[in-house]
Amino acid sequence: MEIVPFEPSMAEDMARRYNELIEPVPECYPVSADRFASVEALAHRRVRDEEIAVALAGGDVAGFVHVGVALPAKGDEEPKGDPAVIRFLSYRPGQRRVGQALFEWAEEWARERRRGAIVAFEAELRYPFYHFGYAHLSERIAHVHALLGMNGCKELGGEVYLTWNDYTPPEPVRPPLDVELKLEWREGTIGRRLSVCAMQDDKEVGRCDMDLGQHSRPSATDWCFCDELWVRDELQGKRVGMFLLCTALTEMRERGCTHAAISTGHNNHRAQLMYTNLGYCFTDNTMVFRKELQHAGPRSGG
Repeated sequence: MEIVPFEPSMAEDMARRYNELIEPVPECYPVSADRFASVEALAHRRVRDEEIAVALAGGDVAGFVHVGVALPAKGDEEPKGDPAVIRFLSYRPGQRRVGQALFEWAEEWARERRRGAIVAFEAELRYPFYHFGYAHLSERIAHVHALLGMNGCKELGGEVYLTWNDYTPPEPVRPPLDVELKLEWREGTIGRRLSVCAMQDDKEVGRCDMDLGQHSRPSATDWCFCDELWVRDELQGKRVGMFLLCTALTEMRERGCTHAAISTGHNNHRAQLMYTNLGYCFTDNTMVFRKELQHAGPRSGG
């Protein structure tokens, strides 16, 4: 086995390795080879110095790892400290030697660039065709999860996904508060987005943003994904959030959506209870990993 730089001629095999890996992941769909036409085709605007290393075994693409360096964080969700990042790591179950070689290559790549840490499967830096929005590494890709843990990576946080197939939203129940609704449709980054806002005295006190179409498959307009749901602290527990969510789900249903998805932090049990009581079912748990590193000097002659 050898680790070599990515070449465009490998695109078809790369797509095959990716598609095999995500096959058990709920609502994650195969992609064509043109997605892997070049490193530039996969480049992320918040990552620099991106590279893809490929493991070849007997001339076959046995796996790959996509690395880069995160730009300085602009928001709370982005990794701090400009770490090296593993945007994706793919190899077949049972081929631990391949996965280990790819991880060691990525770790050495990070040390040579004097990065203080390496972050793996950060949702903000994910492939645009992977999973729903905000998804880290799916627990269904268990062998990669275990490999990262065996190499000293710690779980940094997670996002739980819930779906509701053939959903029937309950009638929105207005809370006993002086709250008015404002509905706005606009074009989002994926497709059409609906914002349902709770207003008091012309001030926004709650909001539900829902996308028409699925993040990993934009053409799937029978899906809607709740991208954001929040209510001001003083209105928590007064069913304002439920009112906003049910209103958005009803609007989406009237536009042909039959399936709904939502996510929340893996420790946000209050939100999980609300969603499952409404009709959503647990679908997937995703995790982001981080490993602190000691710097390595440059290679001799490099």
